[in-house]
This record gives sequence, structure tokens and C-alpha cells, in this order.
Amino acid sequence: MNASVVLQQVVNGLTIGLIYGLDALGFTMVYKALNVLNFSHADTLTIGAMLAYTMVVGRGLAISLAIPLSVVVMLAYGVLLERGLFRYFRTASRTTFMLVSISVSSFVRNTGLLIWGPQPRALPPVFGEGLIKWGDIVLPERNFYIMGIALIALAVMQTFFYRTKLGLAMRIAAEDAETAELMGVRVHVTRAATFAITAALGGIAGMLVAPLFSITLELGASLALKAFIAAVVGGVGNLPGALGAGLLLGLLEALCAGFISSGYRDAIIYATGIAVLAFRPMGLFQRYVAKH
Repeated sequence: MNASVVLQQVVNGLTIGLIYGLDALGFTMVYKALNVLNFSHADTLTIGAMLAYTMVVGRGLAISLAIPLSVVVMLAYGVLLERGLFRYFRTASRTTFMLVSISVSSFVRNTGLLIWGPQPRALPPVFGEGLIKWGDIVLPERNFYIMGIALIALAVMQTFFYRTKLGLAMRIAAEDAETAELMGVRVHVTRAATFAITAALGGIAGMLVAPLFSITLELGASLALKAFIAAVVGGVGNLPGALGAGLLLGLLEALCAGFISSGYRDAIIYATGIAVLAFRPMGLFQRYVAKH
């Protein structure tokens, strides 16, 4: 087996795995805060990709400016979604909440169809087309830009949760909302912040995946399914587990595509998810979840 080919597939796997991990964090954060799944989160990835295309191609902005602007838009979108709709279903059953989130997803896709139309789009090579060569190893520079931005986003999120009062309040509210309210935490604010941050994470994932795939209104649904698998395999409610499982799925997908067949990679991913849950129903990191 050629070592250079293996390394190329590992880099590809880490790149897409970080994107899966970012998106999986969105599913996990809402579940941890509300104990329900928000299926409309899948569309934040589509919105992020479409925003990147609109700003870069439609408005001629540099990607270095398009990304922070899109993040601001996604933060506002998350707050609007929670304040304008989901807060009215906080006390509803899980089934009702999930049905509402599915309805929101359908509404977002149909609205996107009116705004952007059904035709696929392609983002120009915003991260360049350069190659990193080291002996027989040839790696595209864009992968390292994408991984770097994803890691920066994760570092910012980590700093926010552990270095700010709002981040601390969100962590307390996610563990026990009733106790948090007795401690003076404004839980309604932390929930709005949770939706804002998860929307931003999904949007960043969409902007990072846009240079790798054709941008369609179904992009979010197809990739978010794998991110959802990562969230479940990592242990729903376990943030490090979601990220770790996203990386594992990305590596598995890339290695399967490189050494077995790209036609089987999705089937292998789904089969792996089923196998993991068959033997570890709480996910790969169930002991970690049990301790926390």
C-alpha cells in the first residue's frame, strides 16, 4: 500500500471529518440543552453554503470577509428561530418538537428554492489551487485552510464556553435548567444563545464544505445525516464525543473511498453506525457521558 496515498486519504478524511464534527456539535448542543433533537439544524449547512456562494460570487467578497459576515447572519438566524418559534414549544412533547423542527426544515428548503432556485452551484477555488509536495506526497492546500478554519472555530467555541459568563451559564443550564434558574441564570437567554451558536456551527460547516461539493438545496440533508450519525455514535449529549465520532467517520469514509470503492462509502458509514449502536446503544463514549 502506497504511503503517500494513505496520507492523502487521511488528510481528506480529517478535512471532511472536522466538518461532520462541527455539524454534529449543533445536534448535540440542542439535545443537551433541551433533551430533544432539532432536525431543522440540517438546513443550517445548506444556508451557510449558499451564503458563501452569494457573498463570494454574487457580491465579489473575499472568503476572509464572507465567512465572518455569514457567521453573523447565522447567529441572528438561530436567535430568530428560537425566539420566534421554538420557545413556544419548550414544554411540548419530544414528538411535537421534532415535528415542528421537520416542518421548519421543509419551510427553509422551499424558501431557499424561491431565493436560489434548484440549479446546482459551484464555489470557485477560494482557498487556491496550490499543492503541497513532499517527495511522492502531494496534498491540496485547500484542505489545510479548511481544517485550520474549523480548528479556529472550535477554539473560539471552547474559549467562549470556559472563559465567559454566558458560556458558563449555558453549561449550567444545559446540565439542569431548573437549578440554573434558581441560581439566577436566565435560561431563556441561554437557550437563544444555544440556537444561535448551533446555527453558526452549521453555517461554518456549510461554508467549509462548499469548495468541496456542488452546492444544492439537498447538500445539508445529505451531509447532516452523517453528522447526525456522528452525534449519535459519539453519544448524544457528549460534545467531545460528537467531534471525535465526526473525525472517525470522516477517516472511515475517505479510506473506504480510496481503497475499496467510493460507491460503497455511504453504505459502509451507515452500516458502521448501525453496528456501533447495536453493541453500544449509548454511543462509543457512553462511560464519559455517564460520568457527566
